[in-house]
Amino acid sequence: MTIVAGFLAGTVMALIFVAHMSVMFIYNPPGFVKNVDMEENNLARVILYMHGVALLTWPAVGILTALAYSAVRDEVHDGLFIMGVLVVELAMAPVLILLAKGRRLHLAAQFFAFFIVFGLVVPVLVAQAS
Repeated sequence: MTIVAGFLAGTVMALIFVAHMSVMFIYNPPGFVKNVDMEENNLARVILYMHGVALLTWPAVGILTALAYSAVRDEVHDGLFIMGVLVVELAMAPVLILLAKGRRLHLAAQFFAFFIVFGLVVPVLVAQAS
């Protein structure tokens, strides 16, 4: 059941990520979409590929997070696990901040969603699954 809990949390994160990025790309498309032939409709293709990658990647991250929490939940306090998720998130921040020029508010929203899903929801789901 731990794997199912992680898969569900990762799928929720994938849906949040894809919905947010799709809206952001529609209203403010990135340069690699703007600079190509408009008749090819690359925006739809980019969003479709993003869906596929997100629906494969985020559930895997959720499963790994759930397995990690399941392995350490008897030895460490939940607050320490949440701090670990925050440290991992902050370790990713410098690279993502450089890539998200002009989109820092959107990046902050994604960081917040990541923290809520993997730091708070995963421990609750795993605890209920056991």
